[in-house]
Amino acid sequence: MHGFAKRGLALAAATSGLVLATAGIAAADTTASGSTAHSGGLVSGNAANVAAAVPVNVCGNQALLIALKDVDAPQMCTIGDRAGATAKGHSSHSGGAVSGNVVDVAASVPVNACGNQVGVAAVGDFTGRSRCRIDGGGAHASGSSYHSGGLLSGNVVNAALSVPVNACGNQVDVIGVANRVAGSKCSID
Repeated sequence: MHGFAKRGLALAAATSGLVLATAGIAAADTTASGSTAHSGGLVSGNAANVAAAVPVNVCGNQALLIALKDVDAPQMCTIGDRAGATAKGHSSHSGGAVSGNVVDVAASVPVNACGNQVGVAAVGDFTGRSRCRIDGGGAHASGSSYHSGGLLSGNVVNAALSVPVNACGNQVDVIGVANRVAGSKCSID
């Protein structure tokens, strides 16, 4: 019985396991820019701009404890070329003390979680052919300040966050026999 248990665990590890895959990430649309002009006042006319685009694909993964003949077929997970995140700032004359400061932050974190399978005890489960697609880019922050002659005047703070999430065609089993998840289609444009 002890040898049988070892072989069973080895078979489960060989047929399932944890397979991490990322596919179709083609997103790099991140921009941060800033400008100031005369900045004559004390601590004035500062511009801080931060932009981040972090596309995440978690597709076609299996995490199974005890498994036999489970199938996780290929998935189509795509994050398009417009992942987003733009931050722009502008300040102009900034003559007053602590005036005309601009802070812009934009972050875009599109997430595809598609065709994943998690199980404790599974036999003959199938997860496959799901399609997740995120196309549009989000999160824009833009700020401007102009003359800013007074004390603490003309300061601008902008923040934008975009987190579109596709979670489709996933399967979670405690005890599963011949469960099937396939053909799911999720899209965010």
